[in-house]
Amino acid sequence: MNDLIITPSGCRGIVGKSLTINKTLELANAFGKWAKSKVIIGRDTRTSGPMLESAVTAGLLNQGCEVINVGVMPTPVIIHAKNKLGIKAGIIISGSHNPPEWNALKLMSETSFTSKEEIEEIKKELGKEEYRKGGAVIHYNPLSDYVKDLFTHVKARNTKIRVTLDSGAGAGKYATPKILEKMGCKVTLVNNELINNEFPRNPEPVKENLSKLINLMKTGDYDVGFAHDCDADRLAIIGDDGTIYREDVGLALITKHEGKGTFVTNTASSLIFEELMGKENVIRTPVGERYLAVKMKELKGKVFGGEGSCGGVMFPKFNNCRDGIFAAAKIIEILSTTKKKISQLVSELPEYHSERRVLKNVNMKELSKKLDDYEEVDNDLIIKGEDWFVLAHPSNTEPVVRIISEARTKEKAIELVEWLSSLAVTTT
Repeated sequence: MNDLIITPSGCRGIVGKSLTINKTLELANAFGKWAKSKVIIGRDTRTSGPMLESAVTAGLLNQGCEVINVGVMPTPVIIHAKNKLGIKAGIIISGSHNPPEWNALKLMSETSFTSKEEIEEIKKELGKEEYRKGGAVIHYNPLSDYVKDLFTHVKARNTKIRVTLDSGAGAGKYATPKILEKMGCKVTLVNNELINNEFPRNPEPVKENLSKLINLMKTGDYDVGFAHDCDADRLAIIGDDGTIYREDVGLALITKHEGKGTFVTNTASSLIFEELMGKENVIRTPVGERYLAVKMKELKGKVFGGEGSCGGVMFPKFNNCRDGIFAAAKIIEILSTTKKKISQLVSELPEYHSERRVLKNVNMKELSKKLDDYEEVDNDLIIKGEDWFVLAHPSNTEPVVRIISEARTKEKAIELVEWLSSLAVTTT
C-alpha cells in the first residue's frame, strides 16, 4: 500500500499501477471488517469504475456487509443518500478532479470522510481476510429524493435563465441539467458525453480545461456558465462576458445572498468571508472537507459554508458535504432574485486577489525552520497580516504542496506567493 496516497480524502492512485484490483479488494475487505455495518457505494463515470466497483463489492461481501449500491452518481447525491438513510459507512469510487488515469476510494464514516485515526484503524485490518456470512447487495437510485430535498432549500422557478453546462461527461450530467431545467433554465450542454470511452476534457474544471465553454460564453447569448469535475462536488463559474471566476466567487455570492448565520470555512479560503459575514460569525478549520462537516454538525442555528478552493457549498440542513450541484442551483436562485447579470454581482463583491503555485518535493519541516512567525494548523504553515495571508498546504489528493496567497492587491499577492515559494524550493 506504500505507493498509494492514503489520507482522510481517500485512497488514490493510478489504476493498474498504484491502485490495482488486488489492492482495492484488500482495502474494501479491511473497510468492511472495520465498519461492521451497511455500506453505501457509488462511483463516477471513469472507465475504471466498474472494475473497481466489482472489487469493492467483493471485499465488502466477504465481510458480511449489506451493500447499498447506487451506481453512477455524483458524490453529493451519494452522501445525501447516506445521511438520509442513516447509513454509517460508505465508499465512493471517484478520482474527482484528478487526471483520467487516476481513481480513488473515498472512505466515509458516520459524519463525513474518515478521520486520520479511523484510517489507521482500517489499516490494521489489512490482510485479515476471514469470511463472514450475511453479505447482500441492494440497488437503489437516490436521485429523486435528492432533487426533492434540494427544492426545499432552493425557491426559484420559471427563471428562463440561459445556462451553459460543461459536465466534463462526469456524474454531474445525471443531476445538474435536470435540476436547472426544473428551475426553468434553458440549458445548453457542453462536453457531456465520453468520446471513445475517454473524457472530452481533463476532469479538473479550471481555465485551461474549459476553453470550449469559455468560447461559447463569449460568442453566445448566455447568462452564466457552469462546469463540474468528475463527481460534481466542485463548481466553476463563467460569467456572461466569458470570464472564468476564481473558485471562491460562487461561495462568496451565496454567502452574501444568505446573510446572517454562522459561516464555516478553512484556513486557505478567502478573507472575503469575514468582510461579508463579520469576523465574529466566521469559523475557520484546517483544510479538508471532513473538518468542516464535523464542525458544522456541532453548531446550532443557521450554519453554512464551504471550501473556497472547490466552488462547492455546504448547507448541513440539506447536505453536509461540498456540493457543486446545489451551488449551481443557488447561483440561479440569486440571478433570478436580483435580476442582475452575474458579472455585475461579482463586481459588487469586496476585492481580493489570490495567487497559487504548485511545488513538488517540499520538506515542510525544513520550511518551518525558515519562518520566524507562523501558525501551524494541521499540516499547513500559515503567515498572516492585517489583510493578507500566505500558506503552504500539502495536498490531500496529490503528492504536491500548494503555496496560496491572498491580499488586497495583485502585486502584494504575487510578492507573497513568490516569497514563500522561493523558501520552499530550497528545502528539497
